[in-house]
Amino acid sequence: MSEVKEPAATDPFFEVIRDTHWNACVGRQGNELNYVDGYMEAAQQLVTVLMDNQLFASRDTLAMPILYNARHALELSLKFTINHLHRISAVSARHMPNHDILSHWKYLQNANLGDAALRQLVQDLEPYVVSLAQIDEDGQELRYPTNRDGQKSLSAFGVVNLHLIRSSLDAMAKILTAVKYRVMEFELERTTGSYTKDCSRSDLKVIAEMLGAHSTWKDESFTDKKDAVRERFKLSSGKFSDAVDAIRRSRQLATLVELEKPLTYISDEKAIFALEQWAVANPERPQNPEDLGMDYFNRDWEKIAKDERISRELDQTIIDNLSLEEFCDLEVLFYIGRESEFGEFYDKMLTESLEEHRQEKSRWAGAHHIMAKTNFLENVIAGAHAVGRPSLAYKLRSIRPIAAVT
Repeated sequence: MSEVKEPAATDPFFEVIRDTHWNACVGRQGNELNYVDGYMEAAQQLVTVLMDNQLFASRDTLAMPILYNARHALELSLKFTINHLHRISAVSARHMPNHDILSHWKYLQNANLGDAALRQLVQDLEPYVVSLAQIDEDGQELRYPTNRDGQKSLSAFGVVNLHLIRSSLDAMAKILTAVKYRVMEFELERTTGSYTKDCSRSDLKVIAEMLGAHSTWKDESFTDKKDAVRERFKLSSGKFSDAVDAIRRSRQLATLVELEKPLTYISDEKAIFALEQWAVANPERPQNPEDLGMDYFNRDWEKIAKDERISRELDQTIIDNLSLEEFCDLEVLFYIGRESEFGEFYDKMLTESLEEHRQEKSRWAGAHHIMAKTNFLENVIAGAHAVGRPSLAYKLRSIRPIAAVT
């Protein structure tokens, strides 16, 4: 008689179950930020449920999990910040792998982070880091009733106040969220190349706005502006010069001090001509709130044929009057404006556009794809602003009134 086998036991925590509502993404489908955000959210949710539901019997048992989750969230955020800054060479090395939150915080505080906003956020974390580090240097005392020395954990304290903890968690969470987003923005900004060792792109933008028009830099008032910038960003004379040079090099930032840069191929006249032709082929149509769109069962075939003819004529006009290089210039302005890309990406995007279109056997498809855009004018205007040609943007706005571009 064959032996009857018991069914294999299922994993109590990691069994794969079909469930569209309560399957959580972890591991290969997880994300670093799930850890960074998750422990902070756990601390906040736990204290909120405890207090809002007046679970007085759980005060003593949940106090340590709440504080430990908060401490771990802080540790993960500091490590996230250091590691991401190291990845973009904003800090020279990673921190030694340990659980010492005070040491991680001091590492950031003493580093030249090259961004005023991030330096301030790190400073804002000080009271939370110091408090949690004093009671739990390495993450042990909030997890175990005795510490590494065999002494009672948290022996210097008798009570903690959950009202205070809740408000402090909310305040710390706001700072950690701001740190996370600023780090990610900082990473993106660095790809533009518009920064110095001491100033981020955002800092340079503020500096440019403080300095004003380049034509006034020889005025006596410029000395006061320069002194104000140096004081605010703690810059030596040489570091101030580095910042000014970086502003001048940047297509987008240079416009803040009223310096413009020419486009690589297309002239203002050719750009205006192309957009005027587009505007004729795409007249403004008043919005009708009752218009439900095309009636597929009763189509106006004559109108469709007319629109197709006008579109073909527009494409041919562009092909006949713009070189491939000039067309690519216009295309890049459109995409930079539509996607709100940094103006510093102009040269790279132009090279990529040329490489793509030079491989095409015919220019028709490329021309039609761009000239058929109903938002072509407004996005070329935005792109012209971004790449350092605000004067061209101003001229293009005269073709058709649109919302002001800043």
